Amino acid sequence: MKYILYFILIPALLPVFIILRYVYILDKNEREPLGFVLKVVLWGAIFSIPCAAVERFMFTLLGSYYEPGTIEFAWMQNTVGVALVEEFSKWLVFMILVWKNKNFDYRYDGIVYAVSASLGFAALENILYVISYGTGVSIGRAIFAIPGHATFGVFMGYWLSRGKTFWLDNKRFRMKICKLFALGIPMLIHGCYDFLLSEQVAELGYQYVFFIYVLLLDLFAWRVIKHEFRTDRML
Repeated sequence: MKYILYFILIPALLPVFIILRYVYILDKNEREPLGFVLKVVLWGAIFSIPCAAVERFMFTLLGSYYEPGTIEFAWMQNTVGVALVEEFSKWLVFMILVWKNKNFDYRYDGIVYAVSASLGFAALENILYVISYGTGVSIGRAIFAIPGHATFGVFMGYWLSRGKTFWLDNKRFRMKICKLFALGIPMLIHGCYDFLLSEQVAELGYQYVFFIYVLLLDLFAWRVIKHEFRTDRML
């Protein structure tokens, strides 16, 4: 049991806890119930379980339209085959648990809950990576993968908060557009993230673009968080 705790759970879950705590404590107006936040995290992890099977199916399907090994296949594989599947699972957690919940009543709440669902997904994924490849992967994932999932959640939460505002104002068309953006924008930035790590991009010698992309993306996400908690107001 101690081996599991020290060599698997701590390296896998510590970065998740640090990021979640940072996002959570910024919520100054009306801090979200911790129990509900953790429930969203848990269901984010649960909803990640079927993703691997769906992704394998998508890879097979895309292989019938695109030549495996090509740059086109790599792009579709990472955006549609991976990013769409994973971001949809997080989006679905939000829509089922959070969208109509009474605690989703401030604009910054969207970021808190979307990041929570994303970190739940990342937590289980990280545990599986550490189990499969050892604690050596934990540092790289703590620097890139875990913040990456949180960043995708920031943009999802931003647009879902806007969508909730339009929903409360009975502006249904605008609400639907925001819901679409809440899924589509994280899918695209997630897909670009994974695509830049693909073998096809590495063969072209553009690996350095990934680091530039991550830096700019994280800075932008941080500015969104900063803006949202400073201008937070009731929906």
